[in-house]
Amino acid sequence: MARSRGSTATPPSRRPRGSLSREEILEAGLLIARRDELAGLTMKKLAEQLAVTPMAIYRHFTNKAEVVDGVLDLFVRDAAVTEHEASRNPEDWQRWMLCTFRRMFNALVETPGVMPFLSTASRFGPSAMAVLDTILGVLRQAGKSERQAVDAFAVMCAYTIGSAGLASASRVAAGERDSEEGLRQIRLSIESAPRPDYRNIVDGAADLARILQRFPFEMGLELLMQGELRGDND
Repeated sequence: MARSRGSTATPPSRRPRGSLSREEILEAGLLIARRDELAGLTMKKLAEQLAVTPMAIYRHFTNKAEVVDGVLDLFVRDAAVTEHEASRNPEDWQRWMLCTFRRMFNALVETPGVMPFLSTASRFGPSAMAVLDTILGVLRQAGKSERQAVDAFAVMCAYTIGSAGLASASRVAAGERDSEEGLRQIRLSIESAPRPDYRNIVDGAADLARILQRFPFEMGLELLMQGELRGDND
C-alpha cells in the first residue's frame, strides 16, 4: 500500500523500561569499540545501538568514563588470555607466557580501538586484576622476585601493546591485498630507494618486507624472555 504524502518512516521502537542491563550496555560498547574505536564512543551512539534513551544508560553508569572502564574490563574478560592449555609448571613458564601474550596480541590486533585506554592503572577492573595476578603468580613460581615479576610483566605488556599497534597499522596499510602480492609490493617499494644512499636497506629489502608485512611478535617476545627476563633474584 502506497504511503501518503508527507509521511515519515516509523522510528525503531524503544525497549520496555527497565529491561536494559549493565552487561548489555558494556557488550554494546565493546561492539562499538570493535567496529569503530573506543575513543569515538558516546552515550548517544551507545543509546542508539541499544534502542534506548541516554538516560537509560545513566541509570547504570555515572558517566562515560565509567562505561569505558567497564568496556575495557569486558574486553579483557572476553580475550581470556590466561585460559589456554600451556602448563604452568615453573620449567615451562616461557611457553606459558608466550601463549598468554600471543592471545593478548591477537585480541588487541582485532580490537585496536581499546589500545589508547590500556595504559592507565586506575582502569584495571576485576578481569584485568585477575589476569595480572595470574601472570605475576606464574613468574613468581618460576623463581622471579616480586620486583622482577612486576618488571617482566611491564616489559612484556608494553612490548605486546606496541607490537599490536604496529601490526594493526600494517594491516590497514595492506588493505585487501593477499599475502604474496602485499609482500611483493612492499619489497619493490623498498628496492626503489637509491642504493648508493641506502645500500643496507636495499640489500635487505626481502627481509625488511617480510618484517613490515607481518610484525615478528613471537620472535621478539621469545628474545625478551630468553635475555632480559632471565635475571636472578638479586
